[in-house]
Amino acid sequence: MNNSKISRETLKNMKRVLIKIGTSVVINSDGRVALGRLGHIVEQIADLLREGKEVVLVSSGAVGVGSLKIQQNLVLSMPLRAHVTGKLTVDPSKSSVCAATGQSGLMALYEMLFGHKQISCSQVLLTELDLRYPRRRANLTETISTLLSLGIVPIVNENDVLGGLNPEPNEEALFWDNDSLACLLSKELGVELMIILSDVEGIYKRPPTGNQKPEIVHTYVPGVTEITIGNKSKVGRGGMQSKIDAATTALDYVNAVVIASGYILNTITGIVEGKKVGTLLASNADTDDDMSTKLASKAKEASRILQGLTSEQRKEIIIAVADSIKKRQAEILEENQKDIKIAESQSISRSLISRLKLTTQKINTLVTGLIQLAKSDEPLGKVLHEAELAENLILKKETVPLGLLLVIFESRPDVLPQVAGLALKSGNGLLLKGGKEAANSNRILHEIIVDAVHKCNEAVPKEVIGLVETREEVKNLLAMDQYINLVIPRGSADLVRYIQQESKIPVLGHAEGICHIFIDEDAPLERVIPIIIDAKTDYPSACNAIETLLIHEKWPKQNVTKLISALELNKVELFGGNKASILFDLPQAQGFKTEYGDLGLTIEFVSSIEEAVNHINTYGSGHTDSIITDNKKSEEYFTSQVDSACVFTNSSTRFADGFRFGLGAEVGISTSKIHARGPVGIEGLLSTKWILRSTEEKGSIASEFNSGEKQFTHKVISTKY
Repeated sequence: MNNSKISRETLKNMKRVLIKIGTSVVINSDGRVALGRLGHIVEQIADLLREGKEVVLVSSGAVGVGSLKIQQNLVLSMPLRAHVTGKLTVDPSKSSVCAATGQSGLMALYEMLFGHKQISCSQVLLTELDLRYPRRRANLTETISTLLSLGIVPIVNENDVLGGLNPEPNEEALFWDNDSLACLLSKELGVELMIILSDVEGIYKRPPTGNQKPEIVHTYVPGVTEITIGNKSKVGRGGMQSKIDAATTALDYVNAVVIASGYILNTITGIVEGKKVGTLLASNADTDDDMSTKLASKAKEASRILQGLTSEQRKEIIIAVADSIKKRQAEILEENQKDIKIAESQSISRSLISRLKLTTQKINTLVTGLIQLAKSDEPLGKVLHEAELAENLILKKETVPLGLLLVIFESRPDVLPQVAGLALKSGNGLLLKGGKEAANSNRILHEIIVDAVHKCNEAVPKEVIGLVETREEVKNLLAMDQYINLVIPRGSADLVRYIQQESKIPVLGHAEGICHIFIDEDAPLERVIPIIIDAKTDYPSACNAIETLLIHEKWPKQNVTKLISALELNKVELFGGNKASILFDLPQAQGFKTEYGDLGLTIEFVSSIEEAVNHINTYGSGHTDSIITDNKKSEEYFTSQVDSACVFTNSSTRFADGFRFGLGAEVGISTSKIHARGPVGIEGLLSTKWILRSTEEKGSIASEFNSGEKQFTHKVISTKY
């Protein structure tokens, strides 16, 4: 057994896996075999075998299969009188009879399912004697180990016909159900990971009640984690306590046990891939999972306190944060220099260091933005729609916070105070994860902000803004849809895609920043050069810097030559599309979906504005695109036809920014068309609530309108739609 810390990530490296399938997974509630569910389990086991894993399957279900067979036979053979009275002449409940009847059918089913995957399986039926006596135990171990070495899946079951069933655990019994049998096998076979599949998602903190979603324990440490156990499963002989007991015993021999649902897609492969599926049990479990849960739950609780403050109180908090950042900017710059020195020693790219670097000017801009944000209009409780539904019945739609935000950003530490300010203004709790290259900068900024918040208003806990520092914590948080309402990634395309794939929580952001400027045929050179130079060189690593320049073929050639010279003078490295590379002898661009993130720029020629728009809609990322022209029709066509979050005329793309848009700050830029688009400020962090007020003395009831006693008026009082 491994004594090092066990986390979800370490499950990937465990080779020998035992999977125990409960009766409730094999048999549906109507008593029939769950063929589709079993087929999916077999598919997942096939995936594990292809990855070089060794899999032992302990399967319940023989009694259930046999019981169904006996019932069917009895119905077919019943005399007419028995059909009428509904009385059976034979009791089908004796487990040994059911097992004898069902075992062959269950095994035939497994052989068929594994056969479809070109995998062989074998049946191993055990009694206590096989595990009680050393010689028989050694023979069992050798047999199963040989099967595993041959790539054959051993399907193990308790021999309920001969074993003499023990309905409850007792001191004399070695095992009394397939959970305890799986535990013993794990010891004998040197299993590293044991997976117990049941009809529940894992271990719950307390039994599910009503329609309330139970809270799952993602990491269980025996003797430490506190839970309340409910009743046993309605199917089979085991229950959750049986599974926990077996798993806890197994931890003396195996590295980890996971209890999870056999009803959910890709449960087995998800566990082995290190995903947050089911409950992980380990004596030496990494408790980062629980730490993440506490971080999220405390931030959620603190957000409710923040929402309860007045507009003036939240304004005072943001101004206090701005003042504190200004006063302590020397500390911030000192910590930032540590990050820069580490980055330079690791030969990190100049574009990343540019994003990483804080300056006095950047900090002053941050402070100005926060003060501007604090003094902006109150976003909460705004009435977006008000109507009279009927006499004495008024309906309002008002703005409310989303709840708890998780913002993941790379490199730029100045993002942290911007996003913190927006969260405070909008009444949202916030969890932040910055890039490891900015660890020192992020820590000092977070410390300054939460200290200022709590000092300004002691009712607001510091936990209202949490700082996450490890990838494992992020992975844990991405599964916490019960706490987190929105994830906002700010970084590379790979980061955004990863988060979208890993989380069920809504994700707001943009994967890429492939921005264009189109130079129309009549664009004046004196306007073109400063706009293009600004869009490329003002901050080349920003997502709103241009990556592709499209030029109308009719734009004068001498103008193109002067523009290229100006770009080269500003150290821009030029690449050409098919036409530009030939006409101006430029190195061939790798493709039109290249995001340089530095002073690289692709140039290409187009024959018309229609071709330019088509190019942008085909290769762009929907972020920001601009046209330089003197033609009003071209402006109208470009702004109406380019399908991007931000579309400009005669302007640098660098204006696509929350601060420059007057939003005070931005939480990110979204290229999605759902919820929020473009630079996302306060409005993108809000939801709405419908409030219905009745002034009827007896209250209002819907049946009065159904009967025609009362009539709807549906008069709009005010609206902002």
